[in-house]
Amino acid sequence: MAIPIITADQALNVSAIITYIYADPGLGKTSLGFTGDNAVSFDFDRGAHRTGELRRGAVVPVQQWSDVANLTPQDLAPFNTIVIDTVGAMLESIKTHLLLTANNRQKDGALKLKAQGLANQTFKQYVNTLLSLGKDVVFIAHASEDQNGDQVIYRPDLGGKNRNELYRIADIMGYMTTVTTGEGKNARVISFKPSPTHHAKNSGALGGEAGEVWVPDLKEHPAFLAELIASAKQHINTLTPAQLAQIKASEELENWKQSCSEAEHAGDLNQLTESLQLLVESKHMYAESMRQLMLLKAQELNCKYNKESSKWMNPPEFNAITDAQRDELQAFIDERGLDTKTVCEHLGIDALTQIDAAQFTAVKTDIDNLAKESI
Repeated sequence: MAIPIITADQALNVSAIITYIYADPGLGKTSLGFTGDNAVSFDFDRGAHRTGELRRGAVVPVQQWSDVANLTPQDLAPFNTIVIDTVGAMLESIKTHLLLTANNRQKDGALKLKAQGLANQTFKQYVNTLLSLGKDVVFIAHASEDQNGDQVIYRPDLGGKNRNELYRIADIMGYMTTVTTGEGKNARVISFKPSPTHHAKNSGALGGEAGEVWVPDLKEHPAFLAELIASAKQHINTLTPAQLAQIKASEELENWKQSCSEAEHAGDLNQLTESLQLLVESKHMYAESMRQLMLLKAQELNCKYNKESSKWMNPPEFNAITDAQRDELQAFIDERGLDTKTVCEHLGIDALTQIDAAQFTAVKTDIDNLAKESI
């Protein structure tokens, strides 16, 4: 029988997708996972017991990575949805497993850089295996609260590189939180529409224009997540491969803009650079635009790229001159018949306290030369 060829203008049927939900503490993330279609929860976070009567699915109580890695397709055959609870704990479990091999450890006991890459590769291969078995995969994660200027940002509690990679491979991603309704009651809502306050992704067109899905009483709606995933897949399966690629690429570009705006130091830029390399290798349609956005942020942060170490470097720390040095400098200026305003204008500063202590001697030499030129 000939293999059917699906052209670029035909919808490509997707049988399994990745759903990514992160939430504030105590909102029932684990209970939500059990409302997936015939779900089994990989309990890396060891919190399934707290769901009580809402634990309607099977559980794999994970003590070590081999508890999951040794599961066979036959073991997983009865289940349609695999819930990773939490994805952060899963990544740590893989790293802990790799640390058991001496060649993967540095002298200080930390994981070698090469082994960290192996951990990420192991994670992605395992997730791809689940998808190839036709299983829907649900990532559960804790939310972290970060400050970016006056703006509070909510995002998954993961390192920058892992956070960006998980965003890239997810089909839908939502932030679950509580809001106060018009009646003054608290209600849970999952926002799948990205905003300046949180990261999200909505290839499944969930929640209409607002991208918001209200979470019902899970006792009365035991198939809530299953219906949510089914709705997302139904929409995705109306799209051609080209349409789906464009939607995902556009969402990733918006997420990249947000990640760049939230970068605060060279470490953030280094994580973005690692993610960018993967995007370039995959020939992402917006890779060059992403690179330019990152370079603009680096310029804003005054960070320089060190070609020898292939790392971004923070600008030298500024240490202002002391009050005693300021007084000494003021006397030095007076002795040379200059005034402070003239010196500050010459140096391009508003006050002597803006002089870096490391430049104190050099500034005195500069002032001395200025006095000689004024004679």
